[in-house]
Amino acid sequence: MKAIKIVLVDDHSLFTEGLMQILDAIDDLQVIATFRDGETMLKSDEIHKADVLLLDINLPGNSGISIAEKMKPYFASLKIICLSMLFEKNILDKLKFIGVAGYLPKFVHTNELIEAIRKVRIGETAFYEEHTKAVSNIKVWTSDFKLTNRELEILQLIKDGKSTKEISEILHRSQFTIETHRKNMIRKLNLKNSSGLLHFAMKNLPS
Repeated sequence: MKAIKIVLVDDHSLFTEGLMQILDAIDDLQVIATFRDGETMLKSDEIHKADVLLLDINLPGNSGISIAEKMKPYFASLKIICLSMLFEKNILDKLKFIGVAGYLPKFVHTNELIEAIRKVRIGETAFYEEHTKAVSNIKVWTSDFKLTNRELEILQLIKDGKSTKEISEILHRSQFTIETHRKNMIRKLNLKNSSGLLHFAMKNLPS
């Protein structure tokens, strides 16, 4: 069986390395290149050999959305799945308009991502609209408690069991900065401690 050739673009090295190990362990999947930014990827030869591009939409410099727009001429042979720590309905609509093949939140199970890769390769789409209701609820309490996108991103990582050190490495921020965000969320959400913050995340964020 011919393997599906995959290119990863994400500036979070731990996420990229972990995902690459998982995908390369699957017989019909092969990661042929990884990049930390979209502009470098656009200049590479590897992108012309790929079947599927996994593209983080929150990239430094040009966003993943603008990179996806630049990839339009390749859509016939290259299928793009956009990934994001936060799943947002307005982003979903924008990506559908551009013509990408899929949009998944990073919190989906690995098996769901693998299935999505296989689906887009054969011409199907992989838009996780079933998460829209849950995300709509997140938007309500995010607004109520005045949480920032960065705080919500950290909250998702806390829910995923990441330590302050791991979060700092994933987001390329100091441990002091992550701890400051953690304390701010505890204050905004009127919680007592980090255990309360974890409980809140487990209860309110999508699984």
